[in-house]
Formats: sequence, C-alpha cells, structure tokens
Amino acid sequence: MGFTSLKTFDFRNLENQTVDLNNKEIFLTGENGQGKSNFLEAVYILSYGSSFRTRQESLIIKHNCKEMTLYGEYSRQNEISNSVSVHTSGKTKKISYNGKIVRDRKDLIQNIPCIIFSHEDLSFVNGTPERRRWFFNQTISLYDSGYIDNLRNYRKILKLRNIEIKNGIKKLLDVYNYQLAAAGLELQNSRFITIDDFNDTFSPLFRDISGLSEELFIEYLPSWKNCTDIEEVTAKLESKIDTDYVLGTTTTGPHRDGFRYNLVNRDFSKIASTGQIRLISLVLRVAQSIFFFEKTKRKPLLLLDDVLLELDNKKRMNFLNVLPEYEQIFFTFLPGEHFNKYKRDDTAVFNVKDGVISRK
Repeated sequence: MGFTSLKTFDFRNLENQTVDLNNKEIFLTGENGQGKSNFLEAVYILSYGSSFRTRQESLIIKHNCKEMTLYGEYSRQNEISNSVSVHTSGKTKKISYNGKIVRDRKDLIQNIPCIIFSHEDLSFVNGTPERRRWFFNQTISLYDSGYIDNLRNYRKILKLRNIEIKNGIKKLLDVYNYQLAAAGLELQNSRFITIDDFNDTFSPLFRDISGLSEELFIEYLPSWKNCTDIEEVTAKLESKIDTDYVLGTTTTGPHRDGFRYNLVNRDFSKIASTGQIRLISLVLRVAQSIFFFEKTKRKPLLLLDDVLLELDNKKRMNFLNVLPEYEQIFFTFLPGEHFNKYKRDDTAVFNVKDGVISRK
C-alpha cells in the first residue's frame, strides 16, 4: 500500500496538516514554488531519515521556526500499519519507527525503500565522479546493508590515513594501508558484481526507450585496476605515497573510482544531447527500482518530481510503460500538463497551493 497518511509540522512552506494517502497512485498538481517538491521531500525523509535536496537540517525547518516534525503511517500488503516520525530541532534529529528510536538510518531504509526521480539526477550522468559513485553506492545499499557497513569502515580508515599523511607521520601507515586494502577490495568486488548485473537491466531498457540501435552500457573504472589481492593493493598504495604526501590526501582507492557510459567505445555522456542525458538519468532510476525488486522481491515507493517535462510524448509513454512494480507512486505536475491521460480509476489527485494540499 505505502503511506496511508502523512502529517507535517513546521516543515518548509507546507501548512501544518494531515494528508490522507489511501491510494496507490498520487498526483500533486500546482504551480512552481507552491510545495509539491516539498511534499515529496517529506515522504523521502520519512523513508530515509534525510533529505535528497540538502544536508543542512536547518533549511527544512519553516522560516522563523526552531523545529519541525514529520509523521507518517505506512503499510505493505498483508501487513499491519507502521508509523514513522522524524523530528529536527537545531542540530538534533530524532527518528522513530513504531515508537522505537532508530539509531542507524540503514534500519529505516530496509523498512521503507524509496526511490526519487528528480532533476538533480542529471549529475549521475554529466556530473562529477563523486556523484556517479553516490548513485551506485545507493543502488547497492538499498538491498545490501553489509555494503553500508563496509563503506563506512572504508571511509573511517581513509580518514585516519589522511590525517597521518597531512601531519607527515608514517608510524601507522603500514597498518592503515593493509586495512584500507582489505576494506577497499570488498567495495571493489561488490561494484564489479553490481555493474555486471545492473547492465543486464539498464542496457535493454535504454535501447527500448531511446530507440538507439547501439547498446549503451555502464563501464566500471576502478582506481585499483588489475589489483585483486591485499598485497597488490598495498604495493599500489606504497607506489603513490610520495604523491599522497605532496597533496595531503590518499590519491588512489575506491573513493576515486569512476563509471563511464560506453556507447561504441565512446563516453556517451560527453556527446549526448541534453534530452539524451535526461533520458539516461531516468532509465538509471527505473533500472535501480527493477534491480532492487529483483534482489529483494520487495516493491519500492517511487517519487517522480517533474521528470516527464523534457520528454516528447513517445518517450514519455515508453518511460511510463517500463516503470517497475511499486508499492506506491507519487507524481508532480504543472497545471497545464495533461495528466488526466495518465490517471487510473483509483488515482488520487491533490492541488498544492501556498503550502496547502487539498484533494480534488
């Protein structure tokens, strides 16, 4: 079923209100700046415990207010209703699931998997290597909590190694090199496996929607290329140590991995049109959703924030036809869009104006 209700209190520009969501498909219509994206952000925060738009918690609190609260009731098929709340006050955040404090956000992800389609997804294609890594880290983390633990462990070791390097110390460098190699190889192996599987979903999807005859696939470019064991990685780290000390940071490892969109041995992201880049970003999210379902047999929530605007009618229908199975789906539309042709008998349509959400 998904969320059956959502309550907002001093969140962004939204009124303090309770919205009934007893429908599988939710359409939010309204002019820009009225609160449609804010409502999707509220759903996302209740699913992940954090925003997809900002890392500054103060920005999600209504202007001139000191705290905000989101509360939602959520259920899946054949399940009793669950409740989740997120309260932010200053630098303090409190997340609860069924009345129990959530200490680790990864536990929340396992309960309410959610995938957002937004304009910012373009950065997964034409953005920095960090943004591409972020997408694939999230893709794996959605179904493998062990990957989250290993990624955290790797980052912790990397931070300690960088402190040693910045301070010009070599006392524990051998220890950190070994630990970084062990944790990093696990990440690298997970990424290799994931990309192979992910391409099986992504490539045919993109071909069917785009109409291109050539196959577009994602190529994984590991920083530790041709390194398969700890000894080879530590040797690689040692070979780069002079550069690391000059730059004050670790210059090789999974935190420097790359991903390339390969079309006939060319980096397609560098030659693709704006429309093609938008299409790749949409297909990435569709593939992520299908991939999650194949791995877990669980349906995610889908949030689509004004992502259909830049597609022509044919590609728009192709895209909608390949959407994966979902627990619940939310769309945002501008008033002039012909959203009625996408409606079903049980679709709930809400108007959003000045932060007030009212059912049509």
